[in-house]
Amino acid sequence: MKNLLMLILLMVLVSCKQNKDNKIESQSIGLKQLQSSIDSLFNAKIGAEGPGAAIAVSYGQEMIFGKGYGLRDIAGKEPVTLRTNMRMASVSKQFTALCILSLVDNNVLSLQDTITKFWNYPVFEDITVEQLLNHTSGIADYESPYFLESWDRSKIVENKDILKWLETNPEPLFEPGKGWEYSNTAYLVLALLVEKVSGQEFSAYAKENVFSKAGMERTNYYNLAHPIDIPERAYCYEKDSLGNWEKVDGYFMNGILGDGAVYTNIMDYLAYDRALRSNVILSNDLHERIFKPSSQITGDWPATGHEMIDLYPFNQGKKFGYGMGWIVTDDLAMHRGSWNGTRTMVVRKLDEPLTILLFMNSNSELRELLIIELYNLVDKYLKTTAGKDNES
Repeated sequence: MKNLLMLILLMVLVSCKQNKDNKIESQSIGLKQLQSSIDSLFNAKIGAEGPGAAIAVSYGQEMIFGKGYGLRDIAGKEPVTLRTNMRMASVSKQFTALCILSLVDNNVLSLQDTITKFWNYPVFEDITVEQLLNHTSGIADYESPYFLESWDRSKIVENKDILKWLETNPEPLFEPGKGWEYSNTAYLVLALLVEKVSGQEFSAYAKENVFSKAGMERTNYYNLAHPIDIPERAYCYEKDSLGNWEKVDGYFMNGILGDGAVYTNIMDYLAYDRALRSNVILSNDLHERIFKPSSQITGDWPATGHEMIDLYPFNQGKKFGYGMGWIVTDDLAMHRGSWNGTRTMVVRKLDEPLTILLFMNSNSELRELLIIELYNLVDKYLKTTAGKDNES
């Protein structure tokens, strides 16, 4: 009887081990298929001799796929890698928001402070810090018409120049808190506010209080008026009238910080993503504000300027809000970046540990197609894996 019991126990253990091994092998095959499908997608869409893309898929704070495609420097034939620093455009706004929140965390700033407390200009009257963060300030757009039509383009526009323009009291789009309009001006004012309150240059404050805390060792802001060396930098490209790729890094508005201008890479961003999920940058109370909508996106947005964002499979049927530098729904945070010669996209699930990154150093029209197909591939893999877990 004793021998029989031992035999039965051994058979159960072997059976459990076989089930476990089969599950692991099955998941491994599925992951390899996912990786192969992603690789095929980007090889088909990103040329080897032109500007490229860096992508990553992270799940459970582990990168399950990451790779660079195309070139960061066409003339030097330097490839895009996971450590290539690429211009983030408006994805940079989340870092500006974190700088502001860190000042709130240190009790030197309040989200309800009015901006006239710092600059007694009529244009800032009744505008709060939070309204700048969530795009409800109604502040005028700096790009049009003055700086696009009247500025001497041989000079680089910097934040201080836009502050001087704001002192002239340009007409607001609406009364503060009475509407919603995506605002680059608001975020460069926030960068100026960081400098005003902290006494540090904005880029230095961000480096010390956000990038270093998040483990972003090679991440920096770039101001064309005061250029610094960006290691393994991706140049920004657009096609000229003859269809040839041309560098556009010398654009006269590339001296503006806050609404854009961060250069980072896949590995640094994934370190930052882990820091966010581990909540090591801010206190618990402030951390909760990052992905909590403080405004509802209304009007014709996202049709204007973000024309396909509501068509993404992860957004269908969702209501859009704006958190602290993030577009948010009930279960997801995301942001796009568009500037001369760069297109970026970050997607971050709030109800599961999934992050998808797409950084491109051109004005490619493929961003929407690629992010949708990439998400669909990952979603199918995760659902298949979850189904196998349930079966076991």
